[in-house]
Amino acid sequence: MNKKISLIIPSDSDNFYINDYLINISLWSLIPSEIIIINTTKKKYVIHKITSEILKKKKTNIILLNKKNFYPGAARNAGVAVSKNRYLVFLDMNTVPYNKDWLKKNFKFFIKNNLDALIGQTYYLANTKKEKIIRASTYGKNFLNTLPGSIFDKRVFEKVGLFNSKIRAGEDIDWLRRLSKNHFKIKTSLFPISYKGLNNVTYLMIIKKWFRNYFSSSNLPHLSMQKNLYIYGLFFFLFFLAYNWNYHLDFEKNQIYIPHITKFFLFISFVIYSAIRGIYIPLKKNISLNFLFPINFLMITFFSFILDQVKSLSFSLGVLKKLFASKR
Repeated sequence: MNKKISLIIPSDSDNFYINDYLINISLWSLIPSEIIIINTTKKKYVIHKITSEILKKKKTNIILLNKKNFYPGAARNAGVAVSKNRYLVFLDMNTVPYNKDWLKKNFKFFIKNNLDALIGQTYYLANTKKEKIIRASTYGKNFLNTLPGSIFDKRVFEKVGLFNSKIRAGEDIDWLRRLSKNHFKIKTSLFPISYKGLNNVTYLMIIKKWFRNYFSSSNLPHLSMQKNLYIYGLFFFLFFLAYNWNYHLDFEKNQIYIPHITKFFLFISFVIYSAIRGIYIPLKKNISLNFLFPINFLMITFFSFILDQVKSLSFSLGVLKKLFASKR
């Protein structure tokens, strides 16, 4: 079954198995009439003849754009520009719809309800213990609203505009926020897709990604990050106060002298942070108690602490960079 839908897929990896991806699409119960792949790497993607023939029989046209060093927003904009159909669907190289009916049923729901936008939902896959620790510290096991897996009437771009093409990350969230401010008819996807980007990932890779993404998107609205900065600022102020509390008092002669106040403050802070980042937040993200205990919550707490510092640092540096650039 084929419909006048354009599927847009940006890719920034030399390890994108494009033929496997396209063969997977050919098995869907509803196949887009147009698949636009935007390659932003130096490597040339090669679509095998047999892959092209399979999709040609399905009356699907493949368009491969080579846009070296394009950021994701710029790549998606290029896809939107060349698309010939009214309805646009977005995926990326790490998102996989394992349900072959996902597009058919979502598109039927889209048309039946006369929607302008159907926002995708993504579940983050994790297999090894390390991947599960990373998932518990970041995305969690809830279905998250994402641009991949979304369906749009192309006309929404006339009012919302295109994606921010000058930033490395965060352009999708920024665009979805702009979309929500308009009076469009929007619902969330009925059938989620899966994200396999945590496969074989390392802690260092996630740390680098967090720094890159938050540094790049520091000029976008990030109220939660500003709140984090306020919280850390308050923490360091209280730590400074606790460290100097007894120093300015006449030791035991003063009634408000508190023995070992610095150690006590740090211990209480650790307990509170562990309870929030190692237990409460993972539970809200649908991580099970069985996984958290007896020791995994400590690993999640430690890695979450590192990511929180990285986010705050990258956000601060990004703001400073913008500030200095504006004064030139």
